[in-house]
Amino acid sequence: MTPRIDIICAAYQAEAFIDETLRSAIAQTHPDWRLWVRDDASSDATADRVAAWAARDPRITLLHRGAPNLGVVAGFAWLLERLPDDTAYLACLDADDLWAPDRLATTLAAAEDHRARSVRPVPLLVHSDCRLIDADGRELAPSYWGRAGLAPEPTSLRRVAVQNVATSSTLLMNRALLDLLRPMPTAGIFSPDWWFTMTAAAFGEVLAIPTPLVGYRQHGANDVGATRGRIRDRSDLLDRIRRWSRSGDRLRHDLRRMAGQAQTFHARYEAHLSPADRAMLHALAALPALPFWSRKASVLRHRLRAEHGMLRNLALLLRA
Repeated sequence: MTPRIDIICAAYQAEAFIDETLRSAIAQTHPDWRLWVRDDASSDATADRVAAWAARDPRITLLHRGAPNLGVVAGFAWLLERLPDDTAYLACLDADDLWAPDRLATTLAAAEDHRARSVRPVPLLVHSDCRLIDADGRELAPSYWGRAGLAPEPTSLRRVAVQNVATSSTLLMNRALLDLLRPMPTAGIFSPDWWFTMTAAAFGEVLAIPTPLVGYRQHGANDVGATRGRIRDRSDLLDRIRRWSRSGDRLRHDLRRMAGQAQTFHARYEAHLSPADRAMLHALAALPALPFWSRKASVLRHRLRAEHGMLRNLALLLRA
């Protein structure tokens, strides 16, 4: 008998996509799941749409609707605390993404295979590649990892602390990781999926599946994963130069958030971290306050990655 999977979804202003998203969950080849949804004070019909699906399928539960608006991090922390006591595996579903029919079955098989081969249970996070899709579901790129130039490995805490490698809707976590995550801080975290991946990298294992199992939607309200691929023509090149010239403030803002997350992780898990990991996190947390040249040196030491290529690394270094 295969284990049941609990799924959490923090939904906000998702009326345009939530029906299609829930339809993709219901179409899973692994049918033994429970979906727990928190509506984060949406002003559209998100909660009504979820309630309508819950009335038709008892596996779906709308745990909360309306105020307060917690935001994505605190919303995930709220959901983690309300999971059933018998949760064995936990998956995440963003309210605008689409699952391939075998998304749950494939990640669960990888997790169960890992469990069978392990001498003792370890905190485990399984994730996969995904396709990029637009607001209408049309494919923008067949591989997010390929489009973003992202290598899913290695997954040491040192690497994962500066670059997330796992996308929320692809995640599957075991009970040992869930127990480590709770209680989850409600502030000082860049994104929940990044926090989950850091925790698994620090104290357990991260497994990557190269098959795209999720349609990762890119639209006006969510362009965090969007990258532009190869330069197509002169107009595309000029547009990228203009975007690059305006992106310095965003990059520095993101570096500050990354540093804040490192500080929060250090505070949350300090007693369990190795001396080397504590020192690394302390250095990352201090990065934004460093003088100009010291900041560049710290970025050079901690943030640059060979797979990004010389030009991308140089652009990061110049704008940091």
